[in-house]
Parts: sequence; structure tokens; C-alpha cells
Amino acid sequence: MKIILYELNEVPWQVVDYFTRTCPGSAIESVLQHSHQYTTYTLDSGELHPWSTWPTVHRGVHNDVHKIRFLNQDLPHKYPPIWEILTQEKKSVGLFGSLQSWPVPKDKSWYRFYVPDTFAQNAETYPENLKGFQKFNLTQTKKDGGKTPGKIKMSWSLVKDILLFFELGFSLKTAFQLFNQLMKETFNPAYRHIRSMFQAPLAFDFYYELLQNTQPDFSTFFTNHAAGMMHRYWKYTFPEEFNYTLEGDDAHFKAQNILRAMKIADQQIKALKNFADKNEYVLMIASSMGQEAIDRGDYPGELRIDDIEKFYAGIGYEGQIKNNLAMQPDFAFSFKSDDDLADFKRCIQTLTTPHGDLLFTLKEAGLTLNCNLQLNHETIEKGFIYKDSLPLSLDTFGIRVVNRDPGTAYHQPRGIFIVYQHGLRPLPYREKIDSTQIAPTILDLFGIKKMPYMKSPLKLKDALNGT
Repeated sequence: MKIILYELNEVPWQVVDYFTRTCPGSAIESVLQHSHQYTTYTLDSGELHPWSTWPTVHRGVHNDVHKIRFLNQDLPHKYPPIWEILTQEKKSVGLFGSLQSWPVPKDKSWYRFYVPDTFAQNAETYPENLKGFQKFNLTQTKKDGGKTPGKIKMSWSLVKDILLFFELGFSLKTAFQLFNQLMKETFNPAYRHIRSMFQAPLAFDFYYELLQNTQPDFSTFFTNHAAGMMHRYWKYTFPEEFNYTLEGDDAHFKAQNILRAMKIADQQIKALKNFADKNEYVLMIASSMGQEAIDRGDYPGELRIDDIEKFYAGIGYEGQIKNNLAMQPDFAFSFKSDDDLADFKRCIQTLTTPHGDLLFTLKEAGLTLNCNLQLNHETIEKGFIYKDSLPLSLDTFGIRVVNRDPGTAYHQPRGIFIVYQHGLRPLPYREKIDSTQIAPTILDLFGIKKMPYMKSPLKLKDALNGT
């Protein structure tokens, strides 16, 4: 038994079914005709985020147990992810981009490749020749403030990176897609709204090259490109949910963006399906949760720390600190000592809104701290916050107001789980399962006993073995 886990972040059945209806003859439609299909449900507590719900899938326990709640936190070791369990059982693993996968393991004996997620604290990869790609990846993540980007600035450094990429699996087909995208942006700025999607084809080229060359027993590939399109353009794809009528070229363009993202996923799933058929793999497609429509009301913009050094000076913090990658409106910090962490918390908790509420909500794990910059209409309107009792401008703290496409979809607990094998007889219904059942199911298919804290696996062995 060999397994590929394609992690299609945040995509619900509503989007999958919409895509297959709209694009008949797709690879996804073909996969569904020979698969067992499930609706996953996560019982994670608090606000749902992929950096918490994916560890739930990988570890087979909910977030109240595994305690992973923000990016770049100190990770507990009590509940290992599925790839660690498999390598301990001498199963070869290839990992590419799965969330909360940094750092690269010291013992690589049973890893064929290991590329951590795009929020990693450094560009280390295995094999090392992918370090250039990961450095490029992390740079793009660091530049992202959730805003539609401007024109790409070409540099000799960027050109050198791209030339190196061809040696690592970057295909001419993907190169043409990227070139075509940049040309379209030149003549129609609306295409800039979808540029972020094209990080996925680039990453997939490298993953697919590694997959073909090493053929590990188990491999993962994570892609976030559809999630961003759903957050921003759900209203245009499903206007009836907002009592909205599409009018004008811009609205009709945006109405195609989720489909554009799913077409990229479909190309990747087609390649993986063909590979699975040829090499006798089981292909799994999963999301750790989904999205659904949300009405956020009036959008005043949001706050963002634009100058981190100015922010430290503004709050009066002088200790050692590292600003790690996170996703707007979160900021992730790590510290050398408990005293530095305590001092920073004291400083940041002196900041309040004009109403007197704390400007940040905090989550702590070990020597790491997640700071969520709260959306507050009055703060944005008045342009100041309080430090202790003193009103000071946002600029005093290196904070500015940014405007981006307001979200029209947000996280909900239902996701997808598809198990495909060539010739598999499909089930006539989509059973609802707990997302924590995916990990023990993978272990069971490898003939490995589930961990004592895991739920029972799905009964797939007989169906996949043709009995």
C-alpha cells in the first residue's frame, strides 16, 4: 500500500460539486466515480484556523488535546503527526508544505523529501537543493499583507532563482502559465487579483518531480490557492446567497476566480490520478474544514503593523525578540527567555482602543506568542490608540490602515475526504466522519496499529484490496 494525501485547503463539497457541474469531464469528476467520499467535521474549539485544524487531521486528536493554535508556536511532542509515526515504523515519507511541519527533522533516514510550510522560520529543506525555492516561497509569504499586489518587479536575483528552478522540475508548461498571467496583468489589472494562485503550480512542479523520482510510501502536498479565492470571491460565485446580482465586467471576472483556482487543482489531481494508477497508489484528497458565506457588513479597512522596529520602540520594548511569519491580522513572536516574553506582554498590553479594549488578543505557547490585531472601527476612524492613558497616533507604533478585498466567505467545520483507487466501487452516499479519523485510517491501511488516543479507523482495507 502506498498513499498520496493531497491537502486542498478549506475546500468544501459545495465548491467541489459546483466545479464538477460547471466543468464536465474534469479529473475531479473522474476521481469521484471511483472513490469513497466523506464529509469531515472538526470538533476543534475556538475560532477555526487551518494552522490548528490540519494538526488535528495529522495527529488524530482535536486542538484541545494537541494544543496547537497558532503559526510558529512551540509545538508539543506528545501527539506526533502521521509522518513521524510512519517513519518510526520504517515507512518512507515525502512531505511538501503541510502546515505546522517546520523544522526539517534531524533524522532523515526514512524521509525521501521534506519541504516545510510557507511560514517556516528558515529556508531549510531536504534535499538541500530545494532551499532556493523555499527561500523564494518565504519571501513571497513575507510580502503578503492580504492585499492585491502591484506589478512584479523583476531583478537579477529573481531571474537567477527562476533559472535554477528549471533544474529542480519547473516545467515549461508552468513557465508558460506564469508568463501568460503576467502578460494578462499588463493589459488587464484585474488579473493581479489571482496572481497568488500561481504559487501552487510552481510548488507542484517540484513536488511531482520528487514524487516521481523517489516514490515514497506516503507523501503529502498542501495547497492554499483555492482558499484565498473563496475568502474573497464567494459572493461573486454564489451571488444568490447574498441576494446580489452580477453587473459589469469586474463582477463577472471575479465570478470566475474560484473556478480558476479549482482548474489548477484539477490539473494537479489529474497528474496525481495518472501517477496513482500507474504506480498502484491510493490517492486521498482532503480539507481539514471548509468555507461558507459570511456577511461582514461595512468594511472600514483593517490595521497592520507596517514597521516592526517602530512598533517595538513605540511600545517601549527593548529585549530580544524574533518576528516570525504569520497571516494577517496575526503576528507571531518568539523569545530567548521567559523574562523577555513577560516584558513584551506587559508592553503590548498597555495598548488599548479609544473604547478601552485591548488592541491585541494574545495566545502563548512556551516561548512563543501570537498577537492578533483586533479590527476596531473607531480606532480606524479616529486614527489613534491609547498607550496607558496617553492617546497617540497609529503611526507612533508603525501601524497603518490597509484596505483589501473584504471577505465574503469564512471557515466552517465541514470539509471533504476522498479516497480514490483505480476501479474502486464508489459509495452511494457521503458519510459524515470526524476529521480525527483520517490519521488512524492511514495507519490502518499501512497495517500499523493506531495510537491509543486515536478514534477507530474507517473500514477501507477490504474495499481497497478488492475484496
